Amino acid sequence: MSLKATSVRLDEETLQRVGQMAEAMDRPRAWLMAEAIKQYVAREDWFIHEVEKGIESADKGQLIDHSDIKAKWDAKRAAQMD
Repeated sequence: MSLKATSVRLDEETLQRVGQMAEAMDRPRAWLMAEAIKQYVAREDWFIHEVEKGIESADKGQLIDHSDIKAKWDAKRAAQMD
């Protein structure tokens, strides 16, 4: 895959923090920014896909009662407290 150059405008503080992180990782700033964008896009793509799946299930009437979900999470939280 060929890479294309682009530009991003950042405030001074964010740019400085990116520079510090890149230096700590022994990576170029451009690599760190590209990696951050890739991860953001992947996460948002996953989220959109999951929302679409949920809407599709709801449209088919495949719903779970709120009290069932709440009981499941309450049990999970209780197990973590033990």
